[in-house]
Amino acid sequence: MSALTLSTIRTLLNSSKIQSVTHSILKIEEKNKQASMKLVEIVGVGSNCFSVKYEECAFPGQVLFAPHPELHRGCDSIAFCELDGQPYILCCELKSSEPSRHEVTPQFRGANCFLEYLETVLKTYSKGESISAWPRRYFVFHNQTATPLSKRTSRDQFENTTPEQALFIPANTGAKTYLRQLLGKPL
Repeated sequence: MSALTLSTIRTLLNSSKIQSVTHSILKIEEKNKQASMKLVEIVGVGSNCFSVKYEECAFPGQVLFAPHPELHRGCDSIAFCELDGQPYILCCELKSSEPSRHEVTPQFRGANCFLEYLETVLKTYSKGESISAWPRRYFVFHNQTATPLSKRTSRDQFENTTPEQALFIPANTGAKTYLRQLLGKPL
């Protein structure tokens, strides 16, 4: 059923804001020209996976909502994927240096607001499967001297299931990691 829901989500969203996978690799990219952390690749996401270039969407926008220091911030990408038949939502942010939790939490809260809105749209207009029970994971990839992600066999156990508890992962730009690693599953 989640493959159908993934397809439904794709049809509801503006195609110019969707990034598809190539050869089961999802690329999370930073568009800021001054950033030194430009790209992380997540391998093994499956062919149905896609991401929303969320930072480019400017959700919820200032047409209706007044300017606010935290309300209009967004993470770089929200990915919808499956692993072993279980759907997951990954909220990802790339940073050139290690940020504080205070810096990234509003970006992930914005992603949560978008996901709650998407849940309502799915229920109202498509009668699709709910995404409210899909596990959400929050990741900050930051440029820092690190063991290359591809050489790690697992990650530290950490409950990164809320915007306030994002998992900070030191990585070099262009690093590859496996979805199974990110989700704490055996390779």
